[in-house]
Amino acid sequence: MSVRPGMMPRMFTGLHDIDWSSMGHAYGSAEEVPDLLLALRSSDAKERREALSRFYGAVHHQGDVYPCTVASLPFLFELAAEAVTPDRADIVELLVSIGSAAVERCDVEYVGSVDFSGAAVVVRSRAETFIRFACDPDVRVRRAAIPGSVRSSTTATRP
Repeated sequence: MSVRPGMMPRMFTGLHDIDWSSMGHAYGSAEEVPDLLLALRSSDAKERREALSRFYGAVHHQGDVYPCTVASLPFLFELAAEAVTPDRADIVELLVSIGSAAVERCDVEYVGSVDFSGAAVVVRSRAETFIRFACDPDVRVRRAAIPGSVRSSTTATRP
């Protein structure tokens, strides 16, 4: 996608079509998730850091994966794929963290509000994306993607 310098492309089609308030995360309602996703592409570095910290702290709390985490994955992949997104490597690291937890824990049945198997399906379907990130011109993105590209390529065909 081509955009003028300093401009962000139109992103997140369908973000507000999801009933985020019907989902939860570690600390309650997931209604804040759209704002966190939007803040991850902010031009303000402090706002991005706070959003990423909150994402790890609530939406991917201690490695857990909730239905709202799964619903956010397409938007996180979209952010990470756009060269104009600030701090792309941080988003790729988040995707690798979510994907690793999902793939490692998807075969165990859990009681409660986690959805490791749903996230594993999404991450496995995007295995080639991690390989593209591992070839990215940005060295930080490449370094962040390597664990995901190795893990995804070895688990992409698993049932």
